[in-house]
Amino acid sequence: MEAFYAVLPVFLLIAVGAAVHMTDVLPENTGAAMGLYVLKLALPVLMLHILAGASRLDLAHGGFWLGVIGAQMLCYLLGYVVDRLFSRRGAGPAIISGLACSASNTAFVGLPIVASLLPGNHEAMVVAGLAALTPNVVVIMAQVRMDCLAGSAAWGDGRDRIWKLLRLFLLGNPLLLATLAGLALACSGLGLWRPLDHAAALIGSTAAPCMLLALGFDLRQKLVLALRRNGGHTVIRQTWLLLCKLGIHPLICWGIMRLAGLPPLWLGVGVLMSATGTALVASVLAEVYSAVPEEAALTAVLSNAASMVSLMLFIFLLQGAGCL
Repeated sequence: MEAFYAVLPVFLLIAVGAAVHMTDVLPENTGAAMGLYVLKLALPVLMLHILAGASRLDLAHGGFWLGVIGAQMLCYLLGYVVDRLFSRRGAGPAIISGLACSASNTAFVGLPIVASLLPGNHEAMVVAGLAALTPNVVVIMAQVRMDCLAGSAAWGDGRDRIWKLLRLFLLGNPLLLATLAGLALACSGLGLWRPLDHAAALIGSTAAPCMLLALGFDLRQKLVLALRRNGGHTVIRQTWLLLCKLGIHPLICWGIMRLAGLPPLWLGVGVLMSATGTALVASVLAEVYSAVPEEAALTAVLSNAASMVSLMLFIFLLQGAGCL
């Protein structure tokens, strides 16, 4: 029952967001504005607050990075190869399938789940915060590949291209910048000035409810898009994508971390973050590059809905293994 009570409030907030979006209580762009607030301010500040208080030992678990990112890379390749072999729709849809199998919704679902399951556990939030960054690896890889396919990789030559890459992936990414600042403060042992740390904690505390409400808004919009049109073999394809993302992905992560000999808490939180549904950025990229956007939207909705079950299952298994 502990798993149920940890997961249910998260999905109730998502449902509230979807329900509010169906009414005229708030403006149509509320979800987008709330999502931007979370991604550009609340979540980066939360990451700064969490990481600045971490110890050097907390950051020295190489097996954690190997497990989380390694599982993502393997599942990305698995999703890509299976789509190319059996669907034969071209590289663009295969890239989106790879993302659907590998990019976890760590920030919008994973962080609130860990906070609900392990309240007050700073180390668990450090692990969850680090895991929230890792989907950027496969997302950036997929975006670069899609740019190449679209012929838009010619961003200029020399310094101009380097500057645009830095602006897009570093300077334009508040979450990454806040993470780097937090890591620097943790490694130096300085930490945040106490009043500033308290202010950051207050702002960071708004991240979870806002991101869940925004997710509810966004998922309803994705559902509308998903219902427009979907090609043949939808049921088979969606079943495979859900199985890969919610089952194979966290199991691979668990196996790698177990072999790496990680501490139980790091293993448990890492696997739990991997068991979340597909990150919504996969459907965003599908829309931007016109690569099966309806299918990607449907995957986002179904995987995040089904993750309520997969998360409870993995919480039960991880608690039984003494990892949570």
